[in-house]
Amino acid sequence: MVTKAKTNTTINSCTPKACTCEELWSVSQQFCLERMSEKVSNNTYNFVDSYSVRARRIAGTYARFYLETEKNGDPRKKGRFYWMALGAFASKTVACTLEHWTLTVTKHGIAVTASDWFGQGNFWLFQDIAGWHHYYSSYGSEVFFNCISKRHSNNLVPQIKMAINKADWAAKSLPKINYLKTNEHIQAGFAEVKKFEELPSSDRVKSQRAQAQYQNVLIIAQHEQGKVLQPLIYEQWRHKREINAMELAGGLAPEVKLFFSNTCNVPQVTVYPTYRYRGSHPENKDDPKYDKYVSKPESDILLYSYESRMNWIRKAAEKFHGLMQTEESYMLSQLQTMAGWYHKPDKFYPFN
Repeated sequence: MVTKAKTNTTINSCTPKACTCEELWSVSQQFCLERMSEKVSNNTYNFVDSYSVRARRIAGTYARFYLETEKNGDPRKKGRFYWMALGAFASKTVACTLEHWTLTVTKHGIAVTASDWFGQGNFWLFQDIAGWHHYYSSYGSEVFFNCISKRHSNNLVPQIKMAINKADWAAKSLPKINYLKTNEHIQAGFAEVKKFEELPSSDRVKSQRAQAQYQNVLIIAQHEQGKVLQPLIYEQWRHKREINAMELAGGLAPEVKLFFSNTCNVPQVTVYPTYRYRGSHPENKDDPKYDKYVSKPESDILLYSYESRMNWIRKAAEKFHGLMQTEESYMLSQLQTMAGWYHKPDKFYPFN
């Protein structure tokens, strides 16, 4: 998987090597592939087998990008990769879903293969979105925007092209997500990153910086949901059938909720509310202390509908943004905990 280059043989000297956009994109893609892998020997990696461990590694990586603790991160610019913070909570939620007993009784679930499409969606979203962020973080905005149109999985250096084509679900996934190419959402979303960077970190423009962050979340969410997950997962008739089956399972199926914590529930509330929201009884409300850290969709959400999901995601983004502004210390502590998962060992969970 690792790309090699011959070095200059003259001692104590250096020879500059200008890399092409495609070569630099290969470095970023290599990062994405290695983060989902464990090293077996020199230059040999195996993909992590456990889907839930992958999801926790993804959550950890997203958190590290937001916190600027990845290699080449810049702590002075913390906050620019705002979607990554929300993405960390979302991928943690995927991990929690994959760890639900209905999906862990066997490797691929009881009655549905939901673990496969959760795993597929999360894996390929990571290969897409982490690559954009790694490239921007590593090479800066000028190189990023100069090379943004050059990203294409078929144009990677041979070693990385071969590695990504061998990844799980690659043959059917890459065409559906347009071979990792750019689009209007990526361009606009990273324009907000650049805007955030260029604004001084002073109280006078604090609201402008916050607005750039909020726009980044909303725009990248459109890319995530519309350009990646919709064609990859939700437009497949089999997945629609399985989503319907999960809804019919009622309390046996994992709930659709986004917890703004590093756990699969809300640790601030020691006692669960008397009533838990189930959709069929809208008069039963959660405790306000519980609800503060939870985003849940309307009871009539259609998970396979892009617009229906986006209605929820906009509300989730608004709640996330509010917590990041009013409870930053708490939110950062949750992200810092998740950041430690980026190299979680494989098979931490026994089934998926």
